[in-house]
Amino acid sequence: MTKFLYRSVRAFMVILCLATPAGFAEAQASHDVRARMTVPDSAHIQIVTLRDGSTIFGRILAVNGDTVSFQTQAGNIQLSAGAIREIKEIPAADLREGEYWFPNPNSTRLFFAPSGQMLKKGEGYFSDYELFFPGIAYGVTDNVTIGGGVSLFPAAVEDQVYYVTPKIGISVADKVHVAAGVLFAGTKGGTGGIYYGVGTFGDGNASVTLGGGYGFAGGKIEAKPVGMIGGELRVSRRIGIVTENYLLPVSDNNFLYSFGLRFMGEKLTTDLALVNVSGSDVIGIPYVDFVFRF
Repeated sequence: MTKFLYRSVRAFMVILCLATPAGFAEAQASHDVRARMTVPDSAHIQIVTLRDGSTIFGRILAVNGDTVSFQTQAGNIQLSAGAIREIKEIPAADLREGEYWFPNPNSTRLFFAPSGQMLKKGEGYFSDYELFFPGIAYGVTDNVTIGGGVSLFPAAVEDQVYYVTPKIGISVADKVHVAAGVLFAGTKGGTGGIYYGVGTFGDGNASVTLGGGYGFAGGKIEAKPVGMIGGELRVSRRIGIVTENYLLPVSDNNFLYSFGLRFMGEKLTTDLALVNVSGSDVIGIPYVDFVFRF
């Protein structure tokens, strides 16, 4: 009998230990949802996800006990508070023809060049350019970003290329952003890079970026600048068109241009493009990159 009681108590304790974290997490999630049951201002709408997986767009009008009055395009409906799994508040402009256009997760860059837009404090991304150039960037503050990476060529460690990319910037208006920074790269053969400044006019859905800079190598700064113009146009919820073009300080074939598509998820983008220089007889060199936002 004693042995039976011991086993029963032990089994109960195991079940309690397993169930308590799950129950606590569920209670916490329920509390978080309750905290979000507020009436938004006119510039915002809410995305309500129900426990059955369905999604509703609209605005909470009132909360009376366990009943939520919710306004949709089709009319007002009554929801049970217990049936709501998640509430997300977004700008009303992000809802287009009934689709939620999540923020562009890669608005701080064109293909390789930076735009004038900045990461917010605590935001960051992992990137991989042409497979062999992985990197990372992190928003130290809303106005300061630090990034860098190292190549993954099939060669010895001392033959790899490393780079760092500090950047500072500010938004002077809702759709006017300016930034400056350095691309500093090094190998066992020496160091070099570019000092640059950029200005972006627009937002994550449509923008034009102008920039310029001076290259340097071995402690010497080039006398002639590099000019850059690029832009991005989001044509659907998940697809954008991107171009990035340079006027190079050389006498022949001095225009480098690129164009391609950006495929977007809420956290991940994939760019597929062609890169070429003026005077070339081919359509371009394939370019690919991946960026994961965190």
